[in-house]
Amino acid sequence: MHILRSLILAGPALLAACGEAREEPAPLEAGITVAGHFGAYGAPAEDMSGLACDWQREGAAMRCLAIDDEGREAQWARFDGAILQAGERFDLLGGGAPLGTPPGDICLESDADSDELDGEGAAYSDGAFYVTGSHGCSRYGDAYRAASFIVARIAPDDPVGDILPGTVAITTSHRLSGMVRRDPALAPFFGASLLDANGLTIEGLAVDGERMVFGLRAPVIDGTAFLFETSGTALFSPDIVGPGRSIRVALGADTGIRDLAFLSDDRLLILSGPAQDQDVPYRIHLRADDGTITQLATVDTWPGGAPEAMAIVGTTDADATLLILFDGLADGSPQQMVIDLPQ
Repeated sequence: MHILRSLILAGPALLAACGEAREEPAPLEAGITVAGHFGAYGAPAEDMSGLACDWQREGAAMRCLAIDDEGREAQWARFDGAILQAGERFDLLGGGAPLGTPPGDICLESDADSDELDGEGAAYSDGAFYVTGSHGCSRYGDAYRAASFIVARIAPDDPVGDILPGTVAITTSHRLSGMVRRDPALAPFFGASLLDANGLTIEGLAVDGERMVFGLRAPVIDGTAFLFETSGTALFSPDIVGPGRSIRVALGADTGIRDLAFLSDDRLLILSGPAQDQDVPYRIHLRADDGTITQLATVDTWPGGAPEAMAIVGTTDADATLLILFDGLADGSPQQMVIDLPQ
């Protein structure tokens, strides 16, 4: 475990105390300003759930895509290392019928009229952004909402220029549900109650070219969480439907996956946290190509908020700079964090 610096706080905010046996949390670097708001109608959002940035693109500021877990919209943003500037909101579900068929025989209740995407993860790769719904029943009420079982690809007309309203192509897909239902390890948990039956729910997404990896908050079985891997072609090709596979990840008891991000060398960063509401620390891990898991850091929680989204905003050979968003706090209360990377 690397030696971690002291936590830096901004203003009067205080972090919740760590348990006696827990390691010192990694430093959250103060100074990130939010310009504008990430909620509907220009209001602050308190349920930020995903952020992805084109951090490898040259330029003064990187383009980002932010989502919350309410409604059917996403929102553009820019980040210059100090200011996260909120931009245009846009509809994710108005671009035509999704590919594939939504599951319709799951969950205890049905909320057929809902168009809530329950967006939980965002990613960027090769000029396109991606968003995933939770692919689970609603946490409180076990309700089925078809829009929650969608993965979206947002492809700007210009992969490097400014994104203006109407200049993106959006493709949506229901195909992931069928892949998960055919997976022997995950099928028993698909459509099950999130709170009462360890039901499947997705909260993380990372994309590297054709490779798409989803991170599951639940189920967690005997200290093992799950990734689910498939391809962009399998989800979004109009003519080809491909396979997917689950991957077991030993993160610890009651510990699920909250977000994912690929490094430029294809290693995968994992933000973990409680599968439900257990007293489990939030941590960042590194998964190598051979499946080896290395714990890198513990992330402390802010009062009233919890780490929910993780976006890479820069790397060197020795470390990675992350932007962490907190669920429950206004506009995600973004904080920057630098973690050492094993060589």
